[in-house]
Amino acid sequence: MAQQKKGNNTGFNFTSDIFGGQFLSRMRMTGQWMFILYLFILVIIYISINLGVARTQLTQRRNQRELKNLKADYTSKTAKLQYSSKQGEIEIKLKELGSNVQKPDKPARLVALPE
Repeated sequence: MAQQKKGNNTGFNFTSDIFGGQFLSRMRMTGQWMFILYLFILVIIYISINLGVARTQLTQRRNQRELKNLKADYTSKTAKLQYSSKQGEIEIKLKELGSNVQKPDKPARLVALPE
């Protein structure tokens, strides 16, 4: 019975071996600590780049949505201005405001200035 307990202590305990790093010494990888550090740094850089790309894509989608909304707003304002710039609409607005301006009797002509 005592031998079974002793055998369990020398066996592979997942949490302590992985989190404590004992599996590296069992695999004789203690001399490779520079390579392991290099791999760790590469993984950190990879994660950072992926997060940066995801953040950029999110910003790009948000900007495209805002651009679409601004374009719709611009189109509606342009349509309103074109409608209100019609001669008939201007006459109606002037009458509502009580203006005495009337339509000209003769069409406009080109005036030639002497040189």
